[in-house]
Amino acid sequence: MGFIIEKAKKEKLPIKVLISGPSGSGKTYTALRLATGLLSKTGGKIALIDTEGERGKLYGNEFNYFRIPFSEPYTPERYIEAIDFAKKEGATIIIIDSLSHEWTYLNELVNNMPGNSFQNWGIVKPRHFKMRDKINKEDIHIIATGRGKDEYVMELNEKGKQQPKKVGVGVQQEKDTEYEYMVTFNLSQNTHVANVMKDNTHLFEGRYDVLTEKDGQALYDWANSGEEPTPKTTEHSQVEAKNEKTNVDILEQKHKEVITLAKSLGGSKNKEVVSLTEQTLGMRNSNLCEDEKKLDELISIFKNKLEERGE
Repeated sequence: MGFIIEKAKKEKLPIKVLISGPSGSGKTYTALRLATGLLSKTGGKIALIDTEGERGKLYGNEFNYFRIPFSEPYTPERYIEAIDFAKKEGATIIIIDSLSHEWTYLNELVNNMPGNSFQNWGIVKPRHFKMRDKINKEDIHIIATGRGKDEYVMELNEKGKQQPKKVGVGVQQEKDTEYEYMVTFNLSQNTHVANVMKDNTHLFEGRYDVLTEKDGQALYDWANSGEEPTPKTTEHSQVEAKNEKTNVDILEQKHKEVITLAKSLGGSKNKEVVSLTEQTLGMRNSNLCEDEKKLDELISIFKNKLEERGE
């Protein structure tokens, strides 16, 4: 593929913000304040995707938003579905509260899979990447929260005595997730003050205070200070959609072929079939595998077994 050169220009773009912090640091409340500031500029609706039980109801008397209850399973695919549902219901700003349940779900999935964790993550991470890309590429403002990787430090209290203090040292998500967003904040548990970890906007450099609706308005102004984004050509969009559908169809076809061949060999009642599946894919359920090469390898193994039988 050839290259081109063009003058760089800032275009209008949707805001993507991540708010992390230890429990009790005010992530949900801060997200609602920023979203309310954005709403004053955009109009429309705020949707809060609530994975925190009933917590999403707590601020219904202070802010104008609608809540989407979200319970188990916390799969990446259900997060994607929730985003699409919020958009369908007219949301112009989406709060995902929080992302950490998805990462916990994937960790538990990997820990319960046969094989080593390195291979297992290689199988599972593409599902996570689809959710990550969904957030980043959606043409809508998204504010996500994430539980902090909590640690305790000792500090002096007002009486001059040492006492433990919980601090967040990152977000419970994939490594370097904070760099996927335009702005990432880490909140203090006691003061709710925001420390900016990454800031493409330069609005929060050198600041260390509580975020308010005015900050949401400032984010909107920054995001809309550029030119109108260059629209994708119809041809480009059609090619992207076709490629995505093709990839899904290919995987589905391979999954069906694996199942058909496995049944011909006796299915799950055949211990060799189960063992070969685990050894080749790193899991028992072939439908969860998204690695085409591994599926092709298993298909080849099963075909060879059938040939040995003379079938």
